[in-house]
Amino acid sequence: MDKMERQLREDAGRIKADLSPELQERIRASLESTRPADQTPRKTQTPGTTLWWASSLTGLAAAALVILLINWNSANGPIEDEPVSATPGAALSIQSNFPLIVETAEWATPLEEELKNLQSDLEKARENVERDLRISF
Repeated sequence: MDKMERQLREDAGRIKADLSPELQERIRASLESTRPADQTPRKTQTPGTTLWWASSLTGLAAAALVILLINWNSANGPIEDEPVSATPGAALSIQSNFPLIVETAEWATPLEEELKNLQSDLEKARENVERDLRISF
């Protein structure tokens, strides 16, 4: 037991507090009005099960939509091939009802930047751990 804990216990022991009869009656009434907790386990949904149900239903709806679109497109006849331009922002039309915008993706630059940030963060973390170890030992 350290010095501060011992001092707090001694100070708490010196405190004299009397409860009024009204407060004692309210405490007694509160205790008597309570009943023991039901010991039977309740079957509740956890956030994980709710998320599982939501994602399952979303996936099912997406699959049904894809099947519906494929069947609808095949019922309307074959899709005519259209030439696709290699320039960024070229418009590709599967059918007149479903226009698609095609753009060139630039993957290298953001990934290289993210790798540099990650390496910097790892170096800072290593330096912090080394500093903490020097302080601790």
